[in-house]
Order: sequence, then structure tokens, then C-alpha cells
Amino acid sequence: MTRHPSEVPQTEAPRGGTAFGVMLRSLRRTARLTLEDLAGASGVSVRALGDLERGRSRGPQRRTVDALAAALRLDAEQRERLQRLADAGRERGGPPNPPYLLRTVPDFTGREHELAELQALATGTRTRAAVLFGPGGQGKTTLAAEAVRRLSGSFPDGSVCVQLHGMSDSPLPAAEALVLLLVALGHPPDRIPVDPVAREAVYRAMLATRRTLVVLDDAADEIHTRPLLPDAEGSFVLVTSRRPLAGLEGVRRIRLGGLSGGESATLLKRILGAPRTDGQSEAITRLTELCGHLPLALRIVGNRLSSRPSWTPARLVSQLADEESRLSGLIAGDLAVRGALALSYDQLTPPHRLLLRRLALLPGHDTGPDLAAVLTGEDPFTTGDSLDLLVDRGLLEETAPGRYALHDLVRLFARERLDGEEPESVAREVQLRMADWLLRSASAAGRMFEAPGAPEPWPGATAAFAPESAAEAEEWLTTERSNWAGALPLMYAAGRHAEVLHTSRTLYWFSDRWSQWPEWRTLFSYGARSAAAVGDRAAEAHQLNCLAWAHGVGAYQYEQAEQLARRALELAIEVGDEGQQAWAWSYISGACLGLRPAEAAEAAAKATRLFEAVGDAAGKAVSQRVLGKALRQSGRAEEALTLHRTLLDTSAGDVPGLNEYIQALLRHEIANDLLALERWPEAAAAYRTVTAPLAHGNLDRFHAQSLTGLATALRHCGELREAREHLTRAYELFTAVGDTESAAETAGAIEAVG
Repeated sequence: MTRHPSEVPQTEAPRGGTAFGVMLRSLRRTARLTLEDLAGASGVSVRALGDLERGRSRGPQRRTVDALAAALRLDAEQRERLQRLADAGRERGGPPNPPYLLRTVPDFTGREHELAELQALATGTRTRAAVLFGPGGQGKTTLAAEAVRRLSGSFPDGSVCVQLHGMSDSPLPAAEALVLLLVALGHPPDRIPVDPVAREAVYRAMLATRRTLVVLDDAADEIHTRPLLPDAEGSFVLVTSRRPLAGLEGVRRIRLGGLSGGESATLLKRILGAPRTDGQSEAITRLTELCGHLPLALRIVGNRLSSRPSWTPARLVSQLADEESRLSGLIAGDLAVRGALALSYDQLTPPHRLLLRRLALLPGHDTGPDLAAVLTGEDPFTTGDSLDLLVDRGLLEETAPGRYALHDLVRLFARERLDGEEPESVAREVQLRMADWLLRSASAAGRMFEAPGAPEPWPGATAAFAPESAAEAEEWLTTERSNWAGALPLMYAAGRHAEVLHTSRTLYWFSDRWSQWPEWRTLFSYGARSAAAVGDRAAEAHQLNCLAWAHGVGAYQYEQAEQLARRALELAIEVGDEGQQAWAWSYISGACLGLRPAEAAEAAAKATRLFEAVGDAAGKAVSQRVLGKALRQSGRAEEALTLHRTLLDTSAGDVPGLNEYIQALLRHEIANDLLALERWPEAAAAYRTVTAPLAHGNLDRFHAQSLTGLATALRHCGELREAREHLTRAYELFTAVGDTESAAETAGAIEAVG
């Protein structure tokens, strides 16, 4: 009797095969079909089927695959995977069953920390698998290829890799990936078990007896990955994925972010070569910024310039500078940032897509769940879960616990999708709803620092943030300051002037706690513009005075501060508001201190008289402190010392506004007066009372000034070592706040001390 081909014992079956042949045999056996059965159902001859399963025929045409898929009753995903293997078989050529190889690049740059960590893991004994995860375009596969190259000496049995197609519509199932891996590891194709559990056992047994590096590229999720991990000994598995695969046990996760600025520039220079980049450092740096230090974007930029020898980096900078067209410029052949992001976006559910799109409306850099929830109408708890999912999918970054930010290029992509998928009217309504919520919340937080009875925020459809303490209010205002400040132009453009003014007035006292925030210039500028828009001259005078303070005290822009204060003075005189006239003279005085001390003293005296007339004790104390500074700078330090000491004694009582902060400022002025009088020991003792950190924001510059004064007094007392220590610390503080002029002066003082 002639034996049926399908009944030949496995020990007699021919060895060899291709990935397509192994998969076809596995599918046929799972369907419990003989070669004759499949031939009859598909119309493909028995001989042709045998050649396919044995690898003698590399890859059939599509019509053959379609016929086999129909006969095997494969679903769409299985059909696509079988066709993919057939296509690969026709394209590769060479010996049967070539391994899937990762391509290294000669200009690989950076990632030294991650490579060192992989080296330690791969050569250790505890962890036998690692997951490289991060957003699309971060170079996970490229890093895996470099790791294979560098770690080859640690794996004498070589390396194998399988592409899991995690970002496609049909990720490769673990059972099919096992077939490819076993073939690549040298297991006879005809002896691969049909049962997936048995396949997994054979696979793990092979890894346990070898030192092999296995790369699972582009994993979809835990289900597709877990069966492919090794046991505790033997080989090492490196997984790349856009997700952290948090459900996997016993793996080390390594998140990939953007390259550093230096690494980004180095990569571009390596791609382009020295002749194209010499003398172009400024343009190269700008290109790296426009690429958001994303490796894929940098590669595209480098390739575009390489393909256009006449282009300079500066020319491409001008093309990419326009945000609306930047993603269209980040395309080179089949490489595209937009395409990489679209793969992740298309796998999201509609609610998650909606959230990602609307995050592009944020005026600030990052958000928490409460603000993000306003964009979608979901509750904050659900929104928090959605934000975490977007982080897992590599479309969002968690910059701090509970804070989420879009990468610059993801933000542009999200904005494109918003424009393309939602009506402009809807986007405007959502944006205004967000801006309204931000200003109502800022007003509610600001009320915690106002006198009792301050007006509450206006009502809104979405409940505003409601702090339970001043500390909670301050934390919110600090964390969300780029967002609430960014909401001001939106509300102003919508004609919501009353709300802008309400916010500005409510944050008046809080602004004094963080005087150097640039957001105050934004707040009071829009406050003044809104007051002018509604024709409220008194309110405009007040807002201009606040803006003068923000420019003078907050930014040391004294010329602008004086101009604003004089405009406020004109309006205050026009409406007969002596209180705002007094504040205007006070700010004029402060702006004139540096160059025109006599004029500053005169303005401070006018402010003092007006504050006395309106009964404003706090304002009077402020103007008198400035008057004392003007007297000292005019050569009348003794008078200044008497005035400042009197003010400090007065502040010991219960005078409104003279809090601990004002007292610290007065102690500082007294120390400055003593220094001007060359009473060195007394000055040193006075400075020591103000050099400790104060419970007030943005006081590093003030602290540095006190340290400088203390060092000067100590130097004259012969305490050179301690003087140098204080000057060094002052130099660090001046540098940190960006006061380069004072830092340079302090550096000179350090050299003088020796």
C-alpha cells in the first residue's frame, strides 16, 4: 500500500523549510487537513503544497495565498500574516529561511546610559528580559540593533529577532512568533509542535541551554509578548514597544525620551558631515529644537539636507519654523513623523482620540486631570485614567506625578487632527470653556490671600477649583500659572473684560508673594486693556500701577515701569483717585532710584504725603522705605538709617501690610545704610538677620544681595574666608536667576578677596 504523504512519520520527514512553509504546515495541522484535503479544497496541487511546506518554493503569489486562506478558513488577520510571509519569501532571496535582521546605522549617537544598563542586565543573572519603550520615533529599534552589535561577545550562541508588528492592525500572535523563533534558533520545522503550549515549552528549553540574545521588535501588548519571555537562566530577551507592558513580570523597563541638545546636534553633524555643518552651529541648534530632539525627526532633517547639497541648515530652519507646516516638512522618502504618530493615534478609542486632540488647546505646557477634564466634559477620575493610557501609548509624557505634557511634535499632530476632525466652532467653544474655568479657578485661589469678604468668582457651567487652604491655593496657582496666564488673551479676545479684571484684582495680593513671575506682566497688561475697553479709567489706573510694579520690582525694567506709572498718574488725577496717585508716585520713585536718586526722593515724599491723606498705612510704609533708599543713594545715609529704624519699630505693632516680608526688607535696608556709613561690624550683624531663606517666593536675588553686603562688611572686618564663602554662594544665586551683571560683579569681588 502506498503511504499517504501526510502519514509519513516525523522522523522520516524532510528537514528545512521557510517561515511561510512552517506557518502553512502549522495552519494545516490545526485545521486537521491532509495535503490531499487542502489540495482538493484550494485547487493547489499536492506537489506544490509539499514544495511550499518544505521551503523549496520560496513565496507563492497572492492568488495562491488567497486560495489557501479560503480553504483553511482563515480570518482577515491570519490571511494578512500569511500573505506577509509570502511577500517576504519572494523578496529576500538567498538561503532558505533567512533570519530577520536588525539594521544598525553607522552614525548611531547617544543612548550610552541605556546601553550601559542593557549591558549590566544582559551579563547579569537576575533579570533575563528588558523592555525598551517610548513614543514613536524615539529610535527603539535602532537602539536594539546597536545593543545586539555591542553585546554580541556576551552571547556566543548568536542573536535572533522577530518582528511582532505591534503597531499594525494584526499583531503577530505569540503562537506564530514561536514558530519563527524556533526556526531561527535551528529547531527542525517539521518537529515544531502544533500545540502552542508545547511550542512554548520547546522554545524555553532551547533558550535555557544557550546564551542567545532574542529581540522581540514592536510588541503590541503583554498577551503577545509573555509567552516569548525566557526562564530565569540562559538567554536574554530584549523587547521594543511603544507601551511599557506593565503587566509583564520580571522584566526591566527602560523608557526612551528625546536626545539631549548636544546629542541631537552631534547626530545631525554625523549624518551631514563636517563640510555641511562647519560654521552652522546656530542653525543646527535651532533645527534640533524644531525637531523636539526626536531621533526620527532629526534623521529626516539630516536625510533631507543630505539629498539637497545646495541647501544650508539655515534654509531648512526657515521652512520648519512655521508650526502649521512643520509636520509636512518632516518627511523624507518613506520616513515621516506624522505617519509614526498616526500609527499610535489610530489605535486609540474615540474618547481617547478626543482627549488627545483637545489637549492641543492647552495654553500652557502641561496639565492635570482637572483641567484636562474640562476639555472633554468627562469627570477628573476617568480623565486621569485616560491620561495614563496616553502615556502608556507613548503620546503623552508624565513630567511629574499627576502632570502630563505633549511633546512639541505630538502637539502639532494633535492640533492637525483637531482642525481636521472637529468643527472650528466646537473647538472655539471648548477653548473658551477652558479659559473661563481657568480664570474662575485662579480667582477662587487668589481669594485665599485677600481680605475677608473679597468677591467670589462668577458662576460657570463647570465647577471651578475650590482650595481649602492658602497652601493648596498657592500650589494650584503655581502649578497652573502658564495655563491661567495663557487663558487671559483668550478671554480678552472674547470680550470677557469683567472676568479679566476680576481675576487681576483677586490676584493682587498674591502677586506680591512671587514678584518675579513674568505672568504678572501678562495679567496686569490684560487687566489694563480690559479696563480701557470698558472705559473704567480708575480701574485702568490701578492696573497700570500694578503693571509698573511688575516691570520694576519683578523684571527690573525701570524705564518701562516709569512710563507706565506716569500714565497711571495721569488717569488717577483725571478721576481724582488720590490712592492710585500715591502708588504711581511710589513706583516712579522706585524706577528713578538707580540713576536719579534726588528725583526718586522727591517722588517718594509725594507718595508718602498722599498715602497719609488717604490713610493707607501700608502704602506709606512702602513709600518711606523707598524714600530711605533714595536718601542713602543721595549721600544721606544717616537720615536713611533713622527713617528705616523708625519704620521697623513701627512694624512691630499691628499696622496692616507690614508683615514679616516687609520687616525683612527693612532689616536689609538698615544693613545697607550701615554699610554705606562704613560701620562694618554693625552692618555684618544686621545682614545676618536677613540672610536666612524667607517664607516668600522668588527671593534668591534678594538673598544674594544680602550675602554680598555681608561679605563686604566681613572683608573690612578681616574675615576673608567667610566673606569668600558668602560671595561664592551669592554668585551661584545671581547666576541661577539670570542676573548676569550682578554675577559678573560678584565674580570680580571673589577675585579681589583672593
